[in-house]
Amino acid sequence: MKSEFKWYFKPDADEIERIWKDGILTVDANVLLDLYRYHERTRNSLLESMQNFEGELWLSRQASEEFFRNRNKVIVSSSKTFKEAKDEIEKLRNSIESTVSQLKGNRIIPADVADKMLEEISPSIHNAQERIEEAKRTHPNFLNEDDVLEKVAALFEGAIGDKFPDADLAKITAEAEERKTNKIPPGYLDDGKDGDRPYGDFFLWRQILDYSKNNSKPILLVTSERKEDWWEKLSGKTTGPRIELLREASEYTGQRVLIYQTDRFLEFSSQRKGQTVDTDAVEEIRAVDNLRSEKEHAVEVLSQDVISYSEDHHSGELIVHLRRPVKNFTSSGHFDPVMDGPPEVSVALISAPTELPNCSIRAGTGTNYDFNIHIKSDNQNELLPVGEYVFEYNARFVREEIVE
Repeated sequence: MKSEFKWYFKPDADEIERIWKDGILTVDANVLLDLYRYHERTRNSLLESMQNFEGELWLSRQASEEFFRNRNKVIVSSSKTFKEAKDEIEKLRNSIESTVSQLKGNRIIPADVADKMLEEISPSIHNAQERIEEAKRTHPNFLNEDDVLEKVAALFEGAIGDKFPDADLAKITAEAEERKTNKIPPGYLDDGKDGDRPYGDFFLWRQILDYSKNNSKPILLVTSERKEDWWEKLSGKTTGPRIELLREASEYTGQRVLIYQTDRFLEFSSQRKGQTVDTDAVEEIRAVDNLRSEKEHAVEVLSQDVISYSEDHHSGELIVHLRRPVKNFTSSGHFDPVMDGPPEVSVALISAPTELPNCSIRAGTGTNYDFNIHIKSDNQNELLPVGEYVFEYNARFVREEIVE
């Protein structure tokens, strides 16, 4: 069975060791861009872990181009976080002063209660403002002198992948669009990106698989992605990479692929070297991932309420929150327990923000364990408003009749 369905079985310790020693280590663009978001200690820990990899370091053309395309934007954005922090402190100060004024207006409470509170809190606020200002002064200006870029360039010197051949680009783009339509991972949740950028995850994935196949070596991919078109999530728990990815890697390349999120890569790398895991660095990586996820991903699934289920029928409600106005969005639900086969899914919007424009709604799935709901504004100039959306779904697996 293992030889026929090897992607379903986790590699044993010996195979993992061989991949870490003789495989190819590659990363996505955000793993590199996040280096600008970390404190120096975390940044150096991650760079050292990549440098210490015993196999081959290699960077896909797609990851390289995304890194350079977004580098300046990330640097400027990171600098803006100091202003955001100062603004939050100022909001806190104003809020406290407002509370103090309200307390003073309450004649039952002694006046010195409010004065004493302000007297004790004000120095803490002032100290926080000074520390933020000091952090801003000492933060590197990567636009003028970028040692991160120099270190990344040194790591991947002579190890950058090729572009797709011009003759193959149209075919590969068409395949990317077909995969996105049919919800084949990775990247089908990137609908909101412009131009060919919705295909970026697939282009990255295909270039990695091509390199693995051509060099007959297994891959260790480090990614900052946490979306469900990369990771299998059941009942809110991430159980591992999507099985479709592991299967495709095995069938396309004949090689194993290990996929790690950045924090887990740093942990495993330290453990293999017999080093103490830098827990502060790991926690910072997770915090940056969560913050970026909140900013980049407009949709949060609040809950899924299952009304009824069986092997061939599921129904329920999916409640999602839209964080920012968008032209369209996709949200995902799960069939738990799984169905006997990929079902037909119908969906209706039963509650939404009052200012919702005319829109189109559809649902689809290619698996027996999850489904996607898509909603799109019918008018390009009208965005879907922020707020809570409640979808009612019905999924039914139709069994084929056996003709004797």
